[in-house]
Amino acid sequence: MGDHQKIVVMACKHSAGEALRELQREGWALPDGVEWVELPCGGSLDELHILRAFEAGAAAVLVLACYHGACRSLDGSRWAEKRVQAIQEMLAEIGIEQDRLEFRNIAPTMPADLASWVEALHRRVLAPAGE
Repeated sequence: MGDHQKIVVMACKHSAGEALRELQREGWALPDGVEWVELPCGGSLDELHILRAFEAGAAAVLVLACYHGACRSLDGSRWAEKRVQAIQEMLAEIGIEQDRLEFRNIAPTMPADLASWVEALHRRVLAPAGE
């Protein structure tokens, strides 16, 4: 079974994916233990994707989708956010901290935000206690 030492980032390729590619061009790399899952659209995110990530040992899941109104499939990001909220409620019911699942809106022009969110989540979830 998983040792709960990874973070899964589920990201729309049009927004977060572009921001990640910009960071990579600048020499930034995902921290150890962060798995990037690129989605064709935030709206293609399914509740099962999120639950399977936790089942496979994810310590946390970060979902990144376009801003409402900027999504190529109109309501894709809104659907992604609703699905994340539904899963957060489900996690709370089974005793898993809701903050292990985050949703954020992102634009392709936000590489610095992407880096800071991933690094902050990494520090909070994967850094050894007492650090």
